Amino acid sequence: MDKTTTDLIREREEAVSTARLTQDPERHLQSLEDLAEIFLRADSYLPALQNLEECIHSAERLGLDPSRIGALELKAAQVLIERGDAPGALKHLARARARTVAESSPELMARLQLQSARALIELSQYEEALGTCERAHAYFKVHNLMAPLAHAYNCFGRIHFRLGDLDKAKEFYEAALHLFRWDLNDEEGVIRAHNNLGVLYRHLSDWRQATWHLLRSMEIATRLGNFAFISVSCANLGIVHLKAGSWDEAVEHFDRALNSYVQIGRESGVARMRIGLATIATFRHDFGTAEAHLTAASQITSRLGSSREQILCLFSRGELQLEMKRIDEALDLFGEALEMARQIAPEGDMVHELQRRRAEALVTRGDVPLALKAAEDALARALRLKDQLEEGATRRVLALIHTLEGKMTYANEQAREAVRLLESIHERFELARAYLEQARRMPAGGDPERTREAQNLAFKAMYIFEQLGMEDSMRTCEAALRDLNAPSWITAPRGQRATAASSSQSQDIARAHGVISQNPRTLELVRKASELVTTPARVLIQGETGTGKNLLAYMFRSFEVERGRPFVEVNCTSLPGDLVESELFGYVRGAFTGAAVTKRGIFEEADGGTIFLNEIGELSERTQVKLLQVLDDGTYRRLGEVRSRRLNVRIISATNKDLDAAVKAGWFRADLYYRLGQVVLGLPPLRERREDIPLLIRNFLDELSAREGRQVVLAEDALEYWVSLPWMGNVRELKHKVESVFLCAARQELVDRATLIRLLYPGGTPAADAHPTRGLRGKVDLLKREEILAALSRNAGNRSRAALELGITRRHLIRLLKQIY
Repeated sequence: MDKTTTDLIREREEAVSTARLTQDPERHLQSLEDLAEIFLRADSYLPALQNLEECIHSAERLGLDPSRIGALELKAAQVLIERGDAPGALKHLARARARTVAESSPELMARLQLQSARALIELSQYEEALGTCERAHAYFKVHNLMAPLAHAYNCFGRIHFRLGDLDKAKEFYEAALHLFRWDLNDEEGVIRAHNNLGVLYRHLSDWRQATWHLLRSMEIATRLGNFAFISVSCANLGIVHLKAGSWDEAVEHFDRALNSYVQIGRESGVARMRIGLATIATFRHDFGTAEAHLTAASQITSRLGSSREQILCLFSRGELQLEMKRIDEALDLFGEALEMARQIAPEGDMVHELQRRRAEALVTRGDVPLALKAAEDALARALRLKDQLEEGATRRVLALIHTLEGKMTYANEQAREAVRLLESIHERFELARAYLEQARRMPAGGDPERTREAQNLAFKAMYIFEQLGMEDSMRTCEAALRDLNAPSWITAPRGQRATAASSSQSQDIARAHGVISQNPRTLELVRKASELVTTPARVLIQGETGTGKNLLAYMFRSFEVERGRPFVEVNCTSLPGDLVESELFGYVRGAFTGAAVTKRGIFEEADGGTIFLNEIGELSERTQVKLLQVLDDGTYRRLGEVRSRRLNVRIISATNKDLDAAVKAGWFRADLYYRLGQVVLGLPPLRERREDIPLLIRNFLDELSAREGRQVVLAEDALEYWVSLPWMGNVRELKHKVESVFLCAARQELVDRATLIRLLYPGGTPAADAHPTRGLRGKVDLLKREEILAALSRNAGNRSRAALELGITRRHLIRLLKQIY
């Protein structure tokens, strides 16, 4: 709680005391209500609730208008919902409805209905919540009340998400985000919408989109100082890491969120974090820790009556019993949780996961017919909900079942599909299990090629288990490798395997940050950047346009945001020439014409964190001098201000220009260049890492296939042709070319070299220089190509919507595509 908030609380408390002493009941009531609002903004739910309860009792003694008392009950219910006490919130809402006459206070009645829907969602009463929300929504829409309408959309999204209708949920979440951002400028609403979209994409196993939305939510919450929303975003990021198999990161996020939830008094959040920590402890076979977390979580969920958290607790207990080889106890717990899940949301997001784990327990017990029935039900549900993680995990279990049945053809088909799915979403835990189980299906002493494949699978599983901290599973892999007569260096102690692991570790780090590469130089840069994030070093990232400079810079953003510190990005090319100084350093009132209020600058916004100066090579000479002063002594002045201010900020900069040459040419200051580049990371162009081109193409095609629901396959001669091109626009140009070919190719088409050239150059054979980079015409064509493909990408390939965004007709867009490609 900062000093300003403390002062406000002290002032309001004095106002409450004064009003009580002067026996001014109306002023006393208003002071109490103001004090509750301040506590609520500071995420101090308990004192906020205590003050609101006193307000309600005072209003009742004064005999105030029932609608006024109803409004106070509504505020108290909102506080209880934020605390996770849905039953308590419903009691307040019921009392408020009893006081309120719908005819005289219809808006208050609609707001009460909306909060009732929120509380019912927490109690997993989704159908009743849907009906209640629909009644509130009808009133808000008729009367054009945009703020409550946006909250109603969020509420609808949560209900449909829990009921398993993800398309509707996404539609409502995006509608809410649009209203909050563009119509209402409500940053807290934007945080909620981003957080909900992050949870939805997490369910779809789209870790990158999920992480982006959750980091965006956390960035805004950090800027606002809203600890409740920071906690929620941090918790959901932890779940993303848990699902993706990045357990150390998950534990870090869960611990941070747990501490925050304890401080703000949100018990339901405490329970969820303990369940998450118990899950990781279970799979790491730290059974004592898992049991301790689950005991604490069970006490909270029983007290709150939160059905969803109770199911999660039972589920986690079942997993604990299963890992401890207590199969019957695990099945009893899974059965109880499954019955509850079917009651509250038969088509929701928990039944299929419970069925899959139940099938796994039945396989362990040898009950194949029941296991098959449960696994087939889980697979059908996972397909309907588009849950790729659960689909892959369930296919892994089906492979186990078919193996026990002796149907090895079916088993291998399911196992290969499981591996393909889990690799495509970059999940690790289930993927390692699939690798190991498939390796065990390939007996030693047979075909040497098959034996080598089995050894490779078991080794990959062992490496992932090592990363996850699963010592027992690692030993199981080592035993499997010995059975497969693997070379001794593979099963040697991990210190002797360090060299083999280092490259894979760099690839893991790169992939986690969106860098697709197997080039040693690129991987070394990513590894170096991952080490630099924890240091105060100033980093200069250089590379041609489209090489991925932003991806390296965003590694620092992830680090800062996860620690609640600001990360501010500035595109130097977009800074207005005559206002650069005021934008970067701020100004005081009256500093120039139009400066009606004092404004903080970009550097001040980044104080205590990191500022990312993109395209630093575009700064004017005057701005370079000002920036040099900041780097020299850590001080700056707002425009029109006499005194200097101290600044504590790390500077990351990036440019597509050769600053060393710019210094020699005299248009970039040498002293600034050396201060910015304490560490210089130079990204190689794509033509210097051609081994990455097939990898990038396959990644882009996989993303497009998942988005469009169809496949385009490149023949080997087409890949070779693409590898041979100069790629002056680097990875960005390659991505746009792949999107262009994908959009123009027919469904399920095998694209060979001839077809590729026809799709790329519909007007005929390519010119001698198909990649013009010099002259005005070449630059204009390159810009057109980038803008058109970016618009197509943002609109999921829909040419009509892309044309509308670009401000041209659809026919004109098609003509441009033909001209450029």
